[in-house]
Amino acid sequence: MSDVKNTVSNTRSPRKGDAAGSVSPARARQFHETEQRMKALAAPTLADVLRLAPNDDRMEKIRRVFAFDGGDPDELTGLGDSAVRGQYEALRPILVSHYRGEEDFRGLKMHLDRIVDAAVRSAYGAANFFESRRQIAKDAKDAWKNEHRDEDRLGVDARENRSDVLVRIAAEHGAKAYALACIASGACAAYAELMGEEWEPYQSRANRRTLTEEAAAALDDAIGI
Repeated sequence: MSDVKNTVSNTRSPRKGDAAGSVSPARARQFHETEQRMKALAAPTLADVLRLAPNDDRMEKIRRVFAFDGGDPDELTGLGDSAVRGQYEALRPILVSHYRGEEDFRGLKMHLDRIVDAAVRSAYGAANFFESRRQIAKDAKDAWKNEHRDEDRLGVDARENRSDVLVRIAAEHGAKAYALACIASGACAAYAELMGEEWEPYQSRANRRTLTEEAAAALDDAIGI
């Protein structure tokens, strides 16, 4: 069991219906998702984005059922690719230093690191928001979790009910997350080709707190200490 799961389990008060020392599958899922998000929040990677954003198949379903357009994936990927390549070409004569006849790309690399980081963070923010909307819509469809299950019936004048509205909202944000994920993918691919290595998010030593420290900080903040 992870540190987050241990921390929450040890501080959690028993609830009616809970067996001693047991955690429901729904609670376990929530703990696992929280753990993943805490890791990704400080320094999201492209993998974190792709884990949450709709893939091509899901985006095609959203486009077909809801008519939300996530954009042309090739064009969007190319947009991210061009953003990195264009700055590489324009800034190489300026940011690349020369020492004893050799080129030092560290200045250019640092700049491109930040450019790609911005694209990935933007995509992660959209993907994370989509996932939260998707989970809310999913829970609303579950009669046991839905506090407004009487509203599962058709709305006034046979319009969408509450749960259908939540599903539509999630789909709309899914299209947005998909578009930004394509751009981030293109930026990362261009960076890897130009720099000869995969892009990785930068973390200063001051920000490299362990998951246990993150969990403890969250608990302290919850009670105002």
